[in-house]
Amino acid sequence: MNISPAAPIAGGVMTALGKSLSRGDQKGKSYKVQDLLRGRSRDGSSSSGDGRDSGGAPFSRQAARGSLVLDALVSIQQGDVPHLVEYGVDFSVLEGLSGVRLFTELIALVLGPASHPDDAALQQALLATMRSTEQGADASLADTVGRFVTELAWKTTLVQLSASERRVSVVRSALVQLEQKVRTYIGGKVKQIAGQLVNATPQAVADFASSLAAKACRVFGKGDG
Repeated sequence: MNISPAAPIAGGVMTALGKSLSRGDQKGKSYKVQDLLRGRSRDGSSSSGDGRDSGGAPFSRQAARGSLVLDALVSIQQGDVPHLVEYGVDFSVLEGLSGVRLFTELIALVLGPASHPDDAALQQALLATMRSTEQGADASLADTVGRFVTELAWKTTLVQLSASERRVSVVRSALVQLEQKVRTYIGGKVKQIAGQLVNATPQAVADFASSLAAKACRVFGKGDG
């Protein structure tokens, strides 16, 4: 008798999701913007943050880092120079760029190169968010950050799966079929816990993303939403 692999795969994915987010801050820590930018950290370590040697960067910190890219993109598109000045980054190198090229170069400028699978997951989540945002041009920054946290949770889960023995037993086609269901589930939960983003300074955006990610960690951190 043929037994569908969907159930064990789903269980494995949710366990990986829980493990990925269990190392995240569940209180919504406020990370200073300057400590989140490319190559900048108070202790001289990677701006990706602590936890790197014990299984990856904290989820809430990665969410805060990615949110700064989304915030900067909105400011560039709106020509909000005073807002961009708060980053202390020379964005003039991006002049004349648009679309995906602008976004990828902005990611590199703000976050730096991907030196760990978690960094690659962060970049992939940002690109996926950009594609989904293009289909909903009227989305607020808060909505966009919410979508990003959803994408980041899924991409980080894939990193965890790749690092586990479970990944060997996952049938690729079944995982693809499961992806949309899990992402929809995560997105629904994130939408329920998202708040409003006001006073959108870079620090406020980073704090909003960190807080939202921390809520997601509380929901999913034990492997079951």
